[in-house]
Amino acid sequence: MASQKLPVDAPSPRLCLVRKTYDDQEYGFNLHAEKGKGQFIGAVDAGSIAELAGLKPGDRIFAVNGFNIIGVSHKEVVSKIKSDPQQCELLVISEEGADWYERNNIPINMSLSNIIRPCKEEVFFGV
Repeated sequence: MASQKLPVDAPSPRLCLVRKTYDDQEYGFNLHAEKGKGQFIGAVDAGSIAELAGLKPGDRIFAVNGFNIIGVSHKEVVSKIKSDPQQCELLVISEEGADWYERNNIPINMSLSNIIRPCKEEVFFGV
């Protein structure tokens, strides 16, 4: 998939990989759905793997494990998050960032050229 060219002032979505270190570990975030607006990160537990992965309360979710979730039901999003019991990857951006893309009629998806992607060392060590 080719990257989409963007203006220099475009806010950068973040690709957050939340990886468990043991089977019974919780991700440490709440998923919140708002009718007509989409799926959001609710509370993020302090010190959780979700926080270490870069998730922030209020982040709007646009993709889960590489799949666009716009227009997908809350139940389906939960299912996609749980599809791999060890990790999930979320494409998120702040509500202000999401508003910028909406105003500029640019869809937020995995093909954007300005996605901030963590390096592998950050994911493993929670830096």
